[in-house]
Formats: sequence, structure tokens, C-alpha cells
Amino acid sequence: MSISKLKFEIPALIDTLVRYKEKGSYSGQAENNPEYLIASILRELDLSFEKGDLTELFKNEPIAKRTMDFIIPNKGNPQIIIESSFLVTTSSGQGDKSKTEGGVKALISKYYPKAKFVGFVDGIGWYVRKGDLMRMVSAYDDVFTFHKEEIERFKQFINKEVQK
Repeated sequence: MSISKLKFEIPALIDTLVRYKEKGSYSGQAENNPEYLIASILRELDLSFEKGDLTELFKNEPIAKRTMDFIIPNKGNPQIIIESSFLVTTSSGQGDKSKTEGGVKALISKYYPKAKFVGFVDGIGWYVRKGDLMRMVSAYDDVFTFHKEEIERFKQFINKEVQK
């Protein structure tokens, strides 16, 4: 989402419609997949990362824990935990996901108080569900979109926060 889309500017809305129409073929290409993009950035920055369950949550909170998209540098000693959600359509599951992220944030704060929990949240599907979007982004220490400026801001954030 961008300011131009929130202002309903015609070129931005056309861009959204084209992306929506092309979503299947577009996201099917690995290089256009949001998680692939994040992984590429982390590799470009020469950072190690893992995916999966955080060690302490797996041991102590097996019901409440959830699988994480990216854990930097690893599951046992996370400095940054990244979740990604790119949606072009809406669904009732968005409410569940946004509520879950708040619970996950509480667990991360309890077991990994020094770790940063960040999200990549983008897509017109979130714009339509504003209440869920608000809950979702409030769970994160910082939020990024997949726009070029935001990708650059993410790189700066990572370089600042990760202790190599």
C-alpha cells in the first residue's frame, strides 16, 4: 500500500488492478514472491537466517507458538523475527491472523525481550480490512511494505539492528 493508493489516485489504482489481475502469474514467479524477495535481501546483506519455530516457544508454548517466516540469525538466538503478509483479496482469516500476531508479539516479548518483531504487510486486501490491518501492524516493532523506498528503509533497519 502506498499513499497514492490511499488517496485513490487513478494511476495507483490502475496499478493495483493490473497486479490483482496478474497475481497468479506474477506471484508464481519466484522472484516476485514476497518471501523470496525478503530472503534475497537478507542474502544480499550477507545475513544468516532460519525459518520455523523459535526454540523457547517450541519448548514452552507449543500450542500458542507459530512458525516464523524469517529468524535472524537463528532460532536459538533471534535478533530479528520477520513475518510477511501480502494479500490481494480479503477473507475472514485476516481477522484471525491479525489477532494471532498480537499473541505472538507477547510471547516474543516474554521469551526474547531483546528481539525485534517486524512485519512486511502489503496488498489491497489489507486496505479493505482496516481494523484487521490496525491490529496487525500494532503487533510489530516496525512495519514495511514491498515498495522500493520501504525495501531501502528495511535494509537500513537491518544494518542498524543486526549485530554481526
